[in-house]
Amino acid sequence: MNAPAKALPKLEGSLAERDFPDLVQSLHERRWTGSMTLSNGGIGKSVSVQDGRLVFASSTSRDDRLGELLLRRGRLSLRQYADAGSAIGPGKRLGTVLVEQGVLTPKELVRAVIEHTQEIIYGAFQWTEGHWRLAPGLDSSETITLKISTPDLIMEGIRRLESWGRIERGVGGLGAQYRRAADYERVLEQMNLSFEKLSILTALHDTRDVEAICAESSLPDFEVCRTLWAFRVIGVVSRVDAPAPTGPEVEDEGLGYVLAGE
Repeated sequence: MNAPAKALPKLEGSLAERDFPDLVQSLHERRWTGSMTLSNGGIGKSVSVQDGRLVFASSTSRDDRLGELLLRRGRLSLRQYADAGSAIGPGKRLGTVLVEQGVLTPKELVRAVIEHTQEIIYGAFQWTEGHWRLAPGLDSSETITLKISTPDLIMEGIRRLESWGRIERGVGGLGAQYRRAADYERVLEQMNLSFEKLSILTALHDTRDVEAICAESSLPDFEVCRTLWAFRVIGVVSRVDAPAPTGPEVEDEGLGYVLAGE
């Protein structure tokens, strides 16, 4: 029997104070449903969340639009892009136009929309500044939604990050100690891991430091650290050398905000 979902302590905050992957995991743990709005540098992203899964996303950035994605990937010619754009009207989306013009089949459109949604979300993993806001309750008419599990989404989002500063901050230094979570197999049921990444987890029979974990893996150390950070976020490993919180204030494990008097 599943434990009851935990309430969110806050409905808005700063991405500078909490990494986006941790926020996504917190929504997943709470099986939260609603819309998440992100803003950074004049760009806004809206993400629909259903029972803790990110199922749809949109963005105000021109570079995040479906047509631009298909053009970059070579699936639209410049002429097709221009013709489809001029045919868009009230109540008619680009995808519908592309199908009507024979540029995409309905099945190709579904795949394109799913890829488009994923790319908008993965782009949010790159953000280290900005503001997030949650609005409980979801009233979405979208028929094409993501089916990817939240652990897999977090793994892929972090895999795309190249900032060593963020990775080092997330995983700790050479001496940071990690152990495998007791219920890690339950989370693995929701994931599709490569053999090399799975081996990092299955080899962690006892507490090891980052240096030892890197030495035992066939992956480059950078990739091991990035993977270990993702494992920590989704809860299949935990860091055991971090100092325990003290005083009357208690840090919420999901969002990482200090909740005084709650």
